Amino acid sequence: MILTDFVTRSGSRLLLNGKPFRFAGPNIYWLGLDENVGGVDWPSEFRVLNALDTAAEMGATVIRSHTLGASCGHSKSIQPERGMFQEEALRRVDFAIHEAGMRGLRVIIPFVCNWHYYHGGRATYTGWHGLDDPNAFYTHPGVIEDFKRHIAVLLNRVNSYNGKRYKDDPVILAWELGNELNDAPVAWVAEIAGYIKSTDPRHLVAHGRQFKLDGDKLDVTKLDILDVHYYPADADELRRDAGRVAEADKVYMAGEFGWPEGDLTSFLETAENTEAVAGTLFWSLFGHHDTCGYVQHFDGFSVHYPGNGVNADLAQRVSSLRAHAYRMTGREVPPLKIPEPPRITQAFGTIAFRGVVGAAFYSVEKSITGAEGPWTIVYDRRPADHDMPWTDPTRAQTIRTWYRVKAINPAGIEGPYSDVYESAPRG
Repeated sequence: MILTDFVTRSGSRLLLNGKPFRFAGPNIYWLGLDENVGGVDWPSEFRVLNALDTAAEMGATVIRSHTLGASCGHSKSIQPERGMFQEEALRRVDFAIHEAGMRGLRVIIPFVCNWHYYHGGRATYTGWHGLDDPNAFYTHPGVIEDFKRHIAVLLNRVNSYNGKRYKDDPVILAWELGNELNDAPVAWVAEIAGYIKSTDPRHLVAHGRQFKLDGDKLDVTKLDILDVHYYPADADELRRDAGRVAEADKVYMAGEFGWPEGDLTSFLETAENTEAVAGTLFWSLFGHHDTCGYVQHFDGFSVHYPGNGVNADLAQRVSSLRAHAYRMTGREVPPLKIPEPPRITQAFGTIAFRGVVGAAFYSVEKSITGAEGPWTIVYDRRPADHDMPWTDPTRAQTIRTWYRVKAINPAGIEGPYSDVYESAPRG
């Protein structure tokens, strides 16, 4: 799929080809730079594609990703040092944006983070100038110029996969000034929003904060979207904030919300039934590890679709996120995907395999005769839990063994078997 048309704004509504555009999807903050597998590094292409495929299967039409823009101060960042921009980091961003577009996914990209995490933030910029106060990010002329330079590099970047400048790419739905810039002064927001629009008039510009609407920004002329984050998800706050933003003739979105606790059903239904809510983006999606199982992240909000088969309530909540994404865009919720064959990565007493999109269970079979069988069941529809790799309790280390795996979706529909993996004897 190739996205060719820009999402635009008419007052408090988003439009695509003149028709109302509403969306739902995940935050996948780590697409440009990750912290979760063996230290800070670029995620593998498999992990990026697996997460994007998962988002698409969950009905997403938009994703939000911090590290496609907010990336500074680390050796693998977009801007590792002041004024130095790294081509390989930018190529990784190119890849994620291009592949998102190929799946019909639009992207919202923040330029900086309020918090000083592994991908850098306001304090990185002020630190480059020897300033101890991160709030100088909004006032120090040199810091502001550095930030504008970072923005300009991204706006004018030519994607190495599709040849488009970012400022000319409709895959990007909006640029966000930053993630949760809770104390940003109105004058700074107006200046940076105006700077973006002066270079890139075709894209929308968003600004938001944590826990409550940044109401004093409603009159900033160059600002299109106001973003509010909810922990936990609260339907009454959503309705109230969306109404205030619509009254100001701006677009409203819930750019992050916590889903594991509280009345999620009410929050999602309120979003669907409130025209002033342009979109919702849950926090946050993690796909499969390169070798086996899911990538783990321990903030309490990680979505492992379709669930790990252990907690029925969380699995139901994850399922409701999928249904919500389709309903927000006026589509029927389709049947669940038939899983693709897994790929076995190791089988020497323990069995490891790459998980596949939409799999809730896996069946593992073995043969001690040959690649054609006969086959014996090792695990029959075992939930896709976090205890990976799995041990073969029947394995004799001195016997040559062949394994195959198939995935099963939550509806019980089986996918095809993996390629057979031959495990040589030991000893």
